[in-house]
Amino acid sequence: MKEKWEEFKGTLTDIVMMSKKEFLLTVAVCILGGIVFGIFFSPKKSTMIASNNGSNNGNGVNKKEPKRRDKDAAKDGIADWQEVEEKELGAEA
Repeated sequence: MKEKWEEFKGTLTDIVMMSKKEFLLTVAVCILGGIVFGIFFSPKKSTMIASNNGSNNGNGVNKKEPKRRDKDAAKDGIADWQEVEEKELGAEA
């Protein structure tokens, strides 16, 4: 094994010609491989960027605030989408 290592070390000093295309592809593969490696081996984070905007879409739901019911939505003047669709479809038919 040591002999093979010494033989390999001797070949490292050789000058090798590489085309620009080959060099560019090698650099691109290294960069993309580094990105993939970084994605897979980065520590798990719970950071949400621009997701805490008050839309209550299920990401980071406020546990203190109870879920809205249809009756509460009607009191606030918020339309029930199912009713709106039924009215629209009824007007078309």
